Amino acid sequence: MNRCLLLIILAGLWMFPLFSQAQTRTISGTVNNEDGNPLPGATVRIKEISNLATITDAQGHFQLQVPQTGKTLVVSYIGMQTWQAPIENREHFTITLQPASHLMSDVVVVGYGTEKRADVSSSIASLKASAIQGIPEAGVDQMLQGKVPGVTVSANTGQPGGGVAVRIRGITSVNGSNPLYVIDGVPILTSTTSTSQDQLGGVPGQNVQSVLATLNPNDIASIDILKDASAQAIYGSLGANGVILITTKHGLPGQEGRISYDVYTGWNDVAKKLPLMNLQEYARYYNSVIADFNYMHQVAPSQVGTLDSIGEFKYPELLGEGTNWQDAIFQTGHVQNHQLSFSGSHNRTTYFFSGNYFNQTGTVIGSWFRRYAGRISIDQQVKSWLKAGFSSNLSKTEQKVTLTDGQQSVISVMLYNSPATPVKDLNGNYLTTTNIQGVPFGDQINPVALALLRDVRARQQKAFGNAYVDIQFTPDLGFRNQFNYDYQLTQNTAFQPNIFNPYGNLIIGPSRLREDRGVSLYWGLQSYLTYNHAFGKHQVNIVAGHEAQESNYDGSWVTVTDLTLNIESLAAGTIDPSQTGGGKYQWAMESYFARANYTYDNRYSVSLSLRRDGSSSFGPEKRWGNFPAVSAAWTVTNESFARSWKMLSYLKLRAGCGAVGNQNSPVQNAYSTNIRLATNAIGLFGQSSAPGVPANAGNPALAWESVITYNAGLDGGLLQNRIEFTVDVYKKTTSKTILSVVLPGFAGLDPNPPNNSYQDIEPPVVNAGKMTNTGVDVSLTSHNIQTSNLKWNTTLIFSHYHNILNSLTTQQAALYGKSMDFAPQTLTVTTAGHPVGSFYGFVTDGLYRTMDDLNKGPQPMLPISPTGTWLGDIRYKDLNGDGKITNVDQTFIGNPNPKFTYSISNTLQYKQFDLTLFLNGVYGDQIYNYSRMLTESLFNVYQNQLNTVMDRYTASNPNGKLPRYNQWNNNNLKISDRFIESGSYLRIQDLTIGYTFPEKWIAHLKMSSARVYLSAHNLYTFTRYSGYDPELGAFNNNVLLMNVDYGHYPVPRSFTAGASIQF
Repeated sequence: MNRCLLLIILAGLWMFPLFSQAQTRTISGTVNNEDGNPLPGATVRIKEISNLATITDAQGHFQLQVPQTGKTLVVSYIGMQTWQAPIENREHFTITLQPASHLMSDVVVVGYGTEKRADVSSSIASLKASAIQGIPEAGVDQMLQGKVPGVTVSANTGQPGGGVAVRIRGITSVNGSNPLYVIDGVPILTSTTSTSQDQLGGVPGQNVQSVLATLNPNDIASIDILKDASAQAIYGSLGANGVILITTKHGLPGQEGRISYDVYTGWNDVAKKLPLMNLQEYARYYNSVIADFNYMHQVAPSQVGTLDSIGEFKYPELLGEGTNWQDAIFQTGHVQNHQLSFSGSHNRTTYFFSGNYFNQTGTVIGSWFRRYAGRISIDQQVKSWLKAGFSSNLSKTEQKVTLTDGQQSVISVMLYNSPATPVKDLNGNYLTTTNIQGVPFGDQINPVALALLRDVRARQQKAFGNAYVDIQFTPDLGFRNQFNYDYQLTQNTAFQPNIFNPYGNLIIGPSRLREDRGVSLYWGLQSYLTYNHAFGKHQVNIVAGHEAQESNYDGSWVTVTDLTLNIESLAAGTIDPSQTGGGKYQWAMESYFARANYTYDNRYSVSLSLRRDGSSSFGPEKRWGNFPAVSAAWTVTNESFARSWKMLSYLKLRAGCGAVGNQNSPVQNAYSTNIRLATNAIGLFGQSSAPGVPANAGNPALAWESVITYNAGLDGGLLQNRIEFTVDVYKKTTSKTILSVVLPGFAGLDPNPPNNSYQDIEPPVVNAGKMTNTGVDVSLTSHNIQTSNLKWNTTLIFSHYHNILNSLTTQQAALYGKSMDFAPQTLTVTTAGHPVGSFYGFVTDGLYRTMDDLNKGPQPMLPISPTGTWLGDIRYKDLNGDGKITNVDQTFIGNPNPKFTYSISNTLQYKQFDLTLFLNGVYGDQIYNYSRMLTESLFNVYQNQLNTVMDRYTASNPNGKLPRYNQWNNNNLKISDRFIESGSYLRIQDLTIGYTFPEKWIAHLKMSSARVYLSAHNLYTFTRYSGYDPELGAFNNNVLLMNVDYGHYPVPRSFTAGASIQF
């Protein structure tokens, strides 16, 4: 009996776990925010069982063992509305939480993971995809303009697909200040450039293409900008200029198949044209110059010479308008964009496929940009603990370049070409100059022929993406292994035929063809652990891992001249050894990184991070760098004493500091002396050198450029978060600036190549400078009206930074920005105590209007005479007080950096209608208007000028505003404050009106949503600037040549109509 009882008890004990197991089941799911991005750290619990809960991992996944008594699933997340639903028989849940306030609810993408906005203690700004939808720009970088505090965006050119200057909190380095772009964890390190006109025998022109022009903007889900070093340090030496993290769209678990089609089409034009003289005005101007000559001839007949009068100009009012070169060069461009995507899930697989076609013709003839892009993303939940996936972005772009900026740019030539010269003769032949009574009018270059007969193109094929494996060892501990790649094939061509018209005039030439081909391959491997754990009031997040990266480039370039029959083929010409060669380099970096975040009771947060990089850019003794960061935050309104506050709904205080590095150098592998291996190697200014000679003077002591940032900020909400604001103040110091230096003569290298006997040896690269940026970023959003039918939101953004170079320890103690001429002039000087890229020249003091002015003032640079310095000439200030005007009287005359930038955005939604009005402004920057220097030069009567030259000094107009006509010297054309203008502007950047169709109207068409809209981009600009456009950027992204207008391609005005449809 006892044995039987014992067996029964033992059997019961053995069966009890099985019985218990039968009474529990496993549920899993994913928690996302309203944009479909995963929410890590969300609390998932069973309502009926107080001690049964978990938190979601970095991908928003969770898993729970639920007993039979558990009936209701509850999901909560700080700043989000709590979600709950009965479990019933469901095993998998896809949960979307709605925000209570974006200050607390947003999920922020950070390096190697995500964080809750409420826990973020560093300075990170976020942008939703909706903020950039429908903007008719090729590159996503241009679409960021005015959208984010602390991020200054300006177009380097209005050319379709053209380059953009993006600066996060000022100028970090003279070697380039554009940020690092990371797309789904893939750093975009390959540059994108197009061919420049100096490769056709001219002076350099604008040649940088947008680094993001190959990316389809419609594939973007969100953008996060890491602005301070406490956030950037996790990227170490790659994050010195700031980091822009782009997350693309993916399929969502549980989502039914969805088809989306987005389209817009429209046109663009130049919003403003300059008041160049027409033929009637030009004839009056020419006649008035004759009168000037006659007067001057009476004063000094032996010096002045003669100028022929033109009978056809005797009665200007009988002449027509002549050639309007602006109308000949500018055109109405067109833009169209088509995007088709498929997304959804099936079983445990999510997918996203997209295709994109973008085509934009420019407002200058002969310029356009085309993009074909496709993307595929597949994610597979293989097991409950194992997930794998990959994504790939493919694109093919082609850019037809109209060469702009500089002495030989299409726009520069157009500006001063005479209206007396037709574009073509009656037989359709291009003309250069027109002889009227034996006098040649016009320029030797026909700008229309220049734009249409030259064929300059940049072609790129690009593929980048990643493949990953996620392993969830426990609900708290996960591992991710991700392989990144970026492959780019470039082929740039520049073709110039040799063409004469029937009159024997050279229209364009000599014949020349250049082809550049290059292959870039980047790969990287990231392996890291993520630990998330919540216990009581504590929450811990730890990331630690390793990364290896390598980039390889192999390129060649060939130039041939004297093309037979103008055939565009390398086989049709003679190789030019000075412009033929190749290059190959490899870069590698190994890194270790870690970050730990701790939050207590949703009140106190601390973040620590450290990255250690080893780069092949430096020698063995300087190869490794450490980049630490720390930040902390206090959410004041979560304290008990703040619960009674009525007006202040939310307040979080933040502070942090960190260090990042920069390894960008003007010379590859600058720490070692490299040897030229091939004959006919390219040297500076087209010189060739023999094999076996040094290519550069190495510097094994070259070290990392260091950037240290201190940041303090606050996030707040008023009136139940009807008003939300963010304020940050910062100080960013760059030290050990990497620069090429000019050596003294005794070093054996002539500082003015190519005259040195050592041919093309590059001078050494050293650490030789310190720079500081200080500033403040402010963002304020007001939810003015929030009702079921009417919603109105307003966002104000304000950014200010002050840049100064603290020291420069090179021999010259200055960096110079030169004009884009055959004989370059110094436009900017960067030296200690002044901002980078400061304009430098003479200070004007009116005109010499009396002989007393000439005789009693400082001794002018040229002798007092009609062909030297005379009445009506510019009077320059004697700044050093030595009684004479010399080059030492030059000083700093302008600052291209703005005092502040700002934007105002209003979004209004009434029932099915929506309206967006976005204003963007810049205040306090200055522009050097080199184009006005040409068109108010009063130096060559055969070239056209602005109509303002009619109000110049003459004997009959001694109170004229402008100086006299003076073709004997260019003393009135010194680099001076005469051509410095205000660059401030306020622009109506976007105005969009849309309508979303009610579901009941479109359901029978199998549509789930449909919206149509009309939009105007860059609609109108309020500015005092006299040029085409005050948005100038930096010439070829060179911070030493910011805000220089020298034949600049103006940013166009666009009008589009579009639609977004989902099935």
